[in-house]
Amino acid sequence: MQHSVDLEFGTHGGAELFFADIDGDGQVEILAYQGPGVFGARMYRAWPWVSAAVPPRTCLTAFRRDGTRLWSFGEPNPPGQAYLCHAHESCVSVGVVDDSGVPAVALADGARVVLLDGPSGAVRASAALPEDNYYIVGMLGVPAGAGEAVMAIKNGEGGYGAWRYGEPVMGLDRDLRTVWGPQAIPGGGHYILGLDLDRNGGRDFLIGYCRVSPHGDWRCLVDAVDPAGVDADKAHVDFTDILPIGRTQRVIGFAGSDKAYLVGPGRRTRWVWPDRHVQGCAVGRFRRDSRYQMLIYNDDGPLILVDPSGQELWRLSTSDREQWPLGQPAACRGRVFHRNRPVVRWPGRRDLAIFSDGGWPWCVDGDGRVLDCFAPPASSRQPERPVPEKGRGDDLGYGFGTQVVDWFGNGRPAAVIYDREHLWVYPEAPAAPLV
Repeated sequence: MQHSVDLEFGTHGGAELFFADIDGDGQVEILAYQGPGVFGARMYRAWPWVSAAVPPRTCLTAFRRDGTRLWSFGEPNPPGQAYLCHAHESCVSVGVVDDSGVPAVALADGARVVLLDGPSGAVRASAALPEDNYYIVGMLGVPAGAGEAVMAIKNGEGGYGAWRYGEPVMGLDRDLRTVWGPQAIPGGGHYILGLDLDRNGGRDFLIGYCRVSPHGDWRCLVDAVDPAGVDADKAHVDFTDILPIGRTQRVIGFAGSDKAYLVGPGRRTRWVWPDRHVQGCAVGRFRRDSRYQMLIYNDDGPLILVDPSGQELWRLSTSDREQWPLGQPAACRGRVFHRNRPVVRWPGRRDLAIFSDGGWPWCVDGDGRVLDCFAPPASSRQPERPVPEKGRGDDLGYGFGTQVVDWFGNGRPAAVIYDREHLWVYPEAPAAPLV
């Protein structure tokens, strides 16, 4: 399949891209994040190989879909230099925070949080945080009342003092005042989602294994998990995927590091899948012999497809399928890749999964067949750069990220592939398997 959009961002490209309607026009815009991600915390910045390659500043830039730059917060980092950035998928969140209805952009930047006006990029509010390791933020998506949080912000890696891995979490109001926390949420991990879990008009945060109200009260959503016994280091949630079922119900997949869980509707745990390190998951309708399935990914493979009863349907090695159709840069050969979003669902007549944990992305269908859905553009050839001896390939800017986005505003999700300088859009999932 050929791409239909090819954008070059130049010096304002990002280690991660975010897609959201930031000006209320009903169309997505692009936010490009440059910064250290979790490497900005002093506990990691103190490592010599990190301090030598951590970016000197944070920059967030908004673009229209035609590549026009709308605004920038901060100055971009020096061009042509590789810099380290990890766990960047949650550094930015977009949502309405007051009755104006105008979207705001939240940036979690370690020791500070900044709230920007979506259309203009002007600073609405800025606040210092208790420590320098807050790089995960999630918006509720709607205004909140007195004593309620419109956003939650948290640490996603090692904790300071008595706080464990992924702790703590804080709830902030529209002026960035703390309304609850800091507190520990079982399995806190790497994501905060703001959503209507019951599909009844009310919104909560989904953090780790727990539903967290705007007031900060929480309840574990996984009946197979004892909240008091969760090992914050070994059993945190690396990724969460949600599939709507019918009009009011949802099925939730948790990639919980030491285990994967398929939960729902309700709190019923359909199955628990112990494994080495479950880094990613995708819940979808990949085949027709069961109502839905869940794809599990370990951080170095394999991919495993499991049905609602817990039956393994197939497994597929990924370690021998890394693809560089235009040539692999020598600078990243032999390096580990470890994305926080390694596999995503691409909805279609039958859903596909897109794999992006090293090399050019590829698809897999419900029968476990690898599909080369994406013809690589000439601009996707990645350059040689001077890089430090240590560091994962993706943390240094090699490889590609993939998200599924309603790019054209027509309700048909497109696959958007990107690196730190370019973006390519592939319009829609194939209606029939490719060969």
